[in-house]
Amino acid sequence: MMDLREKIATAAKQAFSEFGYKATTMDQVARLAGISKGAIYIHFPSKEALFGNMLQELITHLREAVEAELRPNADFFDNLERGLRRVVAFRQEHAVFAKLAQEVRQFGTEPARAGLRHVEHSIVDYLKGYLERGIAEGDVKPCDPELVAFVLMRTYTTLVNDWADTHEPLSNENLILLFHQLFADGLRNSSKVAKTE
Repeated sequence: MMDLREKIATAAKQAFSEFGYKATTMDQVARLAGISKGAIYIHFPSKEALFGNMLQELITHLREAVEAELRPNADFFDNLERGLRRVVAFRQEHAVFAKLAQEVRQFGTEPARAGLRHVEHSIVDYLKGYLERGIAEGDVKPCDPELVAFVLMRTYTTLVNDWADTHEPLSNENLILLFHQLFADGLRNSSKVAKTE
């Protein structure tokens, strides 16, 4: 059984997913949670706090989802592609991301924009750390890991989402092939490959 804080957090995520940031009220969250509005304030002092809590939970779950996709003895770049695919799928599975993006496009709501930026920054930061490990272990050529992480995330998301707006969606096999052609082949440290052959 859910405790009260968890119940409130679940209701808040539902409200932000359905109504967006701007239109969500504490009354709606209370109604969805089946509790009084006053009970919310015991755990969360404001809508902003509810929103921040929801984003942090999503980021935590996203990192866990990506970690679950990584294979201990797999090629570095196979794992990187697998992780990127999980990031895109996770964002598609959680309606709140689409709702917030729509709200930013339509109304320019700054807290929604800042929330999406926070999530994106967390993803880039995670990928940056992964690339830094790859550089340290000799799998990846020396590069600016934060810049490369940003380009990887943006490009991969565009390939999956925007390409499908006007074309047949790419199959997993085509995505993997394209990822290796565009990124892995250029980032792979060829001196390590040569040593292992």
